[in-house]
Amino acid sequence: MNYKKSSYKDSTPAKGFSPAQQKKSHGEKHLTAERYNYIHYCYSRESVRNLDYLMVEQGIVENSYQLMTRAAQALLDFISRNYSKIEHISIMCGSGNNAGDGYVLARLVSQQERDPHLKVDLISLIDPEHLSGDAHQAYLDWIECGGAIHSIADSHLLNTDLIVDALIGTGLNRLLEDEWYDAVAQINLSPKPVLSVDIPSGLDANTGGAYGIAVNATDTITFIGQKMGMYTAEARYYCGNIHFASLSVPESLYQSIKPSAILMEWAHIADKLPHRSPVSHKGDHGHLLIIGGDYGMAGACRIAGEAALRTGTGLVSIATRKENVNAITSARPELMVHGVETAGDLDKLLHKATAIAIGPGLGTEQWGIALLDKVIKHLKQQPETDKPDDKARKINCIIDADALNIMARHNIVIQDQDIIYTPHFEEACRLLKYQSKCPSENTNRFSMIKKLKEKYYGIFILKGAGTLIDLEDDINICPYGNEGMASAGMGDCLTGIIGSLLAQRLSAHDAAQVGVCLHAKAGDHTAKEGKMGMIVTDLFPAIRQLLNAS
Repeated sequence: MNYKKSSYKDSTPAKGFSPAQQKKSHGEKHLTAERYNYIHYCYSRESVRNLDYLMVEQGIVENSYQLMTRAAQALLDFISRNYSKIEHISIMCGSGNNAGDGYVLARLVSQQERDPHLKVDLISLIDPEHLSGDAHQAYLDWIECGGAIHSIADSHLLNTDLIVDALIGTGLNRLLEDEWYDAVAQINLSPKPVLSVDIPSGLDANTGGAYGIAVNATDTITFIGQKMGMYTAEARYYCGNIHFASLSVPESLYQSIKPSAILMEWAHIADKLPHRSPVSHKGDHGHLLIIGGDYGMAGACRIAGEAALRTGTGLVSIATRKENVNAITSARPELMVHGVETAGDLDKLLHKATAIAIGPGLGTEQWGIALLDKVIKHLKQQPETDKPDDKARKINCIIDADALNIMARHNIVIQDQDIIYTPHFEEACRLLKYQSKCPSENTNRFSMIKKLKEKYYGIFILKGAGTLIDLEDDINICPYGNEGMASAGMGDCLTGIIGSLLAQRLSAHDAAQVGVCLHAKAGDHTAKEGKMGMIVTDLFPAIRQLLNAS
């Protein structure tokens, strides 16, 4: 999914107000807040409601109907730019202020001076007399200007050029049923483009999960603040291209509300990449030790090893079953591969490493358990210190794959804030002892990553569509990556990338951010040649390209 920065300049002319509320226009321009230039802040639905309330409370807008009109104007501006040649628009309205946005949009469209005139069908799922507040006023204004209301039974979605989804807003917290389910299903059956208002109907704004069904939007325009759930989980499928319109919320107001998550931006994150001196040698760029590759799983640590080399590590050693040594060295001779049969065989390798990655292909039998135990004891032997120089020399570690499964099975907790853990959803469920994978609080990815950190300490990366990273008090969301990356070895590649950055002495905080974004961006670059059939080794040239372009 492509994230698009807002380019809205959505003025609100006096004619946009309710006739009963119409006052002098001040000719204001509603520009996106400057702080969205490189770090994009996301909010819970509760925080967005608070921003909405404060806009009125502090007199930034005259009333809440003005905000509704600004939202409708932003929608109209988008339609005018992107669908300038259409002749017929269908607006599907439900209840609440989302429907109000749809009614105001219908009125603004009907008042446009254009040739040919744009035909508007407004379809209401409920009796509009049951609307309240601003939504009811928007309905009355639509009727006053000669607008008509159609039922869904009378709609002709196949004959329209654009469907606007104004059914349900951000407040949804239950499964869609009956006529609501049918309305969303009817929208999804249409081959016409769909523009969702604020959020696709059926999605949870806080989690990104779908309540049984959701509108599959071509584009979504979201208002006031970006919704934290729109960039992760099922929302990655339903939202389409996301556009943001601030409706002129001032910078000072944003600063008064703590964001719930931060949308990472590669152009900013890439500044943290390690830099090389022209007189450096391989020893200056770290030594990563990768531990894994039980019987039949040599490929996992081999992928992690090459990913580490491609990310710039000077030296990469692999500790694996002795049966794997020849296969790995023949495929990638730059890797130093060591056969280890017992935990004691790791001693010399551990003391040479500047970072450790354990888990790819490790297995969950006694061999893997013993190696993980050895690594944990080695990490705990490091002295506690607050001195920056000592912290820089600390051996950092990333734990992935079967090492996580061993931790879950044997209730292992390592109290180290700098260890990076990279579970996917199933591994996270095992770590948290969740028995059911059914939609519930247990599948709220934001809740899961917080609980993982509370239980296990460290830095957690919850992999998947819209990967989450828990960093201190912030949750970061990666907006990159694509479905082509759903193939074997992608997690091993990420482990190698992050391990490489740790070995090159990036902090655990920075290595997590840079590694996740670099991996996902490489996947997006590779997907330009096609998503179907993408394999993990296809990413290596893109990783190198991105590193050298930064």
